[in-house]
Amino acid sequence: MRSGARRGATAQLLAVGRRAAGDRRDPRHLVRTLCLLLAGVAAALLVWGVQVNAAVYGARESRTEARLPVRAAPGTAPLARWADGSDTVDDRAFSVVTLEPVADRAPLPPGLSRWPAPGEAFVSPALLEALPQSATRYGRLAGVIAPSGLKDPGELFVYRRPAVGSALADRPNAFPVTGFGAPADGANFLIGDGFDRPEADLYWLMAPLLGLPVGVLLVVASRLGARDRDRGLAVLHAIGAGRSVRARIAAGVCLRPLAAGVLAGGAPLAALAYTGLTLPVTGYAIAARDLTALRWAFPLALLVLWALLCGAFAALHLRVGEAAGARPRPESDRPSVWPGRICGSGTLAALWGAMLGGAWGARLFGVGVILALAGLPPLAGRAAARVSAAVTRRPEGDPARLVGSRWAAAHPRALARGSAAIAVLLGLLAQTYITVGELTTDARHATALAEQLDGRLVEVNGVRTPEQASRFLAALDPGARALRVVHPTEEAPPVVVADCGTLAALAPLRDACPRTPVPLDRVFAARTARTEALRWTTFGTTTVRGTPDRAELLAGQGAFVVLAADRGGVDGVERAAYATLPLTDVHVPGAEYTVGAAARARIADWVLLTAGLGLGFLVLTGAAGLLHAFLERAEELRPLAGYTSGAGFHLRVAWWGMGLPTVGALLLATAFGGLLAAFNLAFLAPSGNSPFPVLAGGLALAVLVCAAATLAGGLLGARYTHAWVPRGDRS
Repeated sequence: MRSGARRGATAQLLAVGRRAAGDRRDPRHLVRTLCLLLAGVAAALLVWGVQVNAAVYGARESRTEARLPVRAAPGTAPLARWADGSDTVDDRAFSVVTLEPVADRAPLPPGLSRWPAPGEAFVSPALLEALPQSATRYGRLAGVIAPSGLKDPGELFVYRRPAVGSALADRPNAFPVTGFGAPADGANFLIGDGFDRPEADLYWLMAPLLGLPVGVLLVVASRLGARDRDRGLAVLHAIGAGRSVRARIAAGVCLRPLAAGVLAGGAPLAALAYTGLTLPVTGYAIAARDLTALRWAFPLALLVLWALLCGAFAALHLRVGEAAGARPRPESDRPSVWPGRICGSGTLAALWGAMLGGAWGARLFGVGVILALAGLPPLAGRAAARVSAAVTRRPEGDPARLVGSRWAAAHPRALARGSAAIAVLLGLLAQTYITVGELTTDARHATALAEQLDGRLVEVNGVRTPEQASRFLAALDPGARALRVVHPTEEAPPVVVADCGTLAALAPLRDACPRTPVPLDRVFAARTARTEALRWTTFGTTTVRGTPDRAELLAGQGAFVVLAADRGGVDGVERAAYATLPLTDVHVPGAEYTVGAAARARIADWVLLTAGLGLGFLVLTGAAGLLHAFLERAEELRPLAGYTSGAGFHLRVAWWGMGLPTVGALLLATAFGGLLAAFNLAFLAPSGNSPFPVLAGGLALAVLVCAAATLAGGLLGARYTHAWVPRGDRS
């Protein structure tokens, strides 16, 4: 009986909360409902992202370990031999595994239906799509690797078996294995897995960029209609209602909107567990089989999430503020000086850190940027309010301009709140985008070199005997020219050796073809991309020597440098290398620097994806808060309802009071963010990504949403004021 009475009391208190939420025809109620809906959607997206991240990483790790080779213990008969190599496509490094069975009972690697025959290769479907030449580059195409052998659908991967006569038995970097399924550790991994980001990185990325909008939306929704709310809480407190009663009444306000938001955001995301998806911006493909656990875990998590959001919203209403009392609180006309001090000191610290450079300079710059952005929104709001105050100095003119500008001048805090989150997130996003795109000096030079080589010059490693060198040179396309890096002795520096015609094909010779080793600068008449590429094939001073004897190119174990006959001929060089050598590595000189830099730059796509979602929610949050602040003062326009018709007057008031000042504050904040970004680009990251497209895109989105909020404010304000009837005229 008591339990039933308690449930009945709770239901009644929740119903009181729903009724206390306000008149549904009141536009302020609509704005609060919108904030709660957006909070539910953003929270559902955050929970889905966390669960997908855990599920995908778990599945990737399981499949990765399933294909790692188990090394044969000393004295154990091996069943196969394994060697891991690499290749690149569009600066993406991936594994090219060379393997061959040595026993009939050798187990198959995951994803293969049979062992490849000598000279055959299995490639991943994504590689076949990204590089059609892979069907012949690594050998005859034996088939595609099944999904069970790939860590994700978009992985680039190759299994190849050397041709007849190219065994792995004598290769030092090939080792015997007895099976597959070794644990992943620091000593056992594939080259293609070397650029994978840790699982925690995405958590750190999602938590602030998606969690912050959820918190801001809940706080904004709880503060909408704060005067009526504080008055109601004071009444409940006066009659002896405890925290539990007030919490249940507050929960009644948000139950339905939050449930609708969680359902609206969660239902489409839950359906993706059955279909799989490809993430925008990054292009990362997620298979439906990796999301199987989410088919029941995500709906359950949504129920828990809904309860947590309702509890958080109710907790924001437990404290009875001073505003509930009858005594008015005085407000100081003098603005606080702390925002200016914080922003100014942060700007000076950022400039000092940028000029200082190094690790400590970068840390000081980061602290300065955070301080500067923390103090920026109040200053931008004040600046916009002062501009509005200047507009009202002329008492004549459009009444809507005077009314709207006076409202903006009197409420700088509302303008600051409307642009605060947007300004801070845009500034941080710009700095992050610069940093992840920063290249080292070597990577910068290697990138420029690769762009000028036209895909015609590559370095080939893995030639160990004269017979292999002879087969490789014979397999090259007609017109291809080869140079060889020769090591005369262990103490002497390496020498690039080629016939005189090949040297002249690189660049015009300064004098006669040198017959003794001569420094590179003294051999060629001009520095070209091809001659500079030779510097990346050796260490120390690069020397060059011409020789008429082809036998000198066959001796030794140094790398070949091949100049293809025409543009795009590198594919023929790779086919020749994989067809004649048991293990090989073919790359553009300096590729080891560009691959790492490109992998780091791809992090920017993940930052843009996550930050773009967070920025969208924050823009809507700022617009909702500003719209509610404007509608809170719409009562002051009600006496003008009898003198205006239509919505034109209210739209102009919204433009002068909300739209124009907010756009001005956003412009100032974006310009300041660009200034901080310029410090970073000028001193710390001169080769980083330009943040100005990101700033421009974020500003355009904010201005677009601000325009929509201004239009909504004018239309809702007109509807609100025209419904007003003088109290004495009510029947």
